[in-house]
Amino acid sequence: MAKCAAVAMSGGVDSSVAAGLLRREGYDVIGITLRLWEEEPSCRVENNVHACCSLDSVDDAKTVANILGIPHYTLDFRDMFRRDVIDYFVDLYARGETPNPCIACNKFIKFGLFWEQARQFGADFLATGHYARVVYDEKRQLYTLRRGDDLHKDQTYVLYQLTQDILPHLLFPMAHIEKARARELAKQWKLPVFNKPESQDICFIPDNDYKGFLERVSPDIFKAGDFVDIRGKVVGRHKGIAAYTVGQRRGLGIGGPGGPYYVIALDKVHNRVVVGGERDLFSTRVRAKSATWVDEAPTESFRAYGKIRYAAKEAACRVYPDGDGLEAEFDEPQRAVTAGQALVLYDGDRVLGGGVII
Repeated sequence: MAKCAAVAMSGGVDSSVAAGLLRREGYDVIGITLRLWEEEPSCRVENNVHACCSLDSVDDAKTVANILGIPHYTLDFRDMFRRDVIDYFVDLYARGETPNPCIACNKFIKFGLFWEQARQFGADFLATGHYARVVYDEKRQLYTLRRGDDLHKDQTYVLYQLTQDILPHLLFPMAHIEKARARELAKQWKLPVFNKPESQDICFIPDNDYKGFLERVSPDIFKAGDFVDIRGKVVGRHKGIAAYTVGQRRGLGIGGPGGPYYVIALDKVHNRVVVGGERDLFSTRVRAKSATWVDEAPTESFRAYGKIRYAAKEAACRVYPDGDGLEAEFDEPQRAVTAGQALVLYDGDRVLGGGVII
């Protein structure tokens, strides 16, 4: 009897091709699309092909499922998504941090609640269109999370919280597919999404104006305060710490003999934005909380490669586990280490784990 795979279909190219590949391999495939958010009328973007899980994307997923000949279901997760992702996003900005909502969505929604629901449909596996691999280590009898073949599309950074509880049940059909080939297959299978543009990172902000979004959902989040230099001298007034992120240069509206200024830190306690020169952005030590390990939690320090944000290049460091947290000392200073982002650790193409930068 064929195994059943529930595919998280976002209406994009990758998840559509993932469903097609699994069907071709003989799985009983179920397509499931999540309704995660409702566009506000004030920020709705006409024909917004960049947003995943919107109403248009649900329609695209249904069309693809019909062409592939697989059943399709839509689940309303909007309340849970608001609680676990949007509220988290707003709360971290209010605390002077810069979150990555995709990581929270993967942990709580896609590989949490979604997997629970998929099992109710009789699914043996959960599949997504992520560019990553799950490989079983025979020697250690553990599942490992590794980069996919298309390194330009590597998405393991936002998957570092996957553990042994769920890895045995995951399928990543795009593991050995390059993006160009994915589009070729979609076109070959006559899927109308074959030329659909990439979805944006923050699916619930379709106009890409995160400050405007924060003003709408939490108007009290922006409280004016002082810009101060690294010696504590006031050099101007800011519009609210939620409007800034570490490393930012443009839009500060301040200048002077100490400039150009960059955001060095956000001081929530005193409602201050600390600014300085570019050289002040670099640091070698990074602390993180809420450490998650893909397999066995380390008890001693070890060498690894760390990434401090999705777009950063991994860099050599020594890692010091510390209970539920960790600290990494990089061989070379890292630019604009930002609280709220993830520090993700690698050994070659294997993801070791990570934590939330504090």
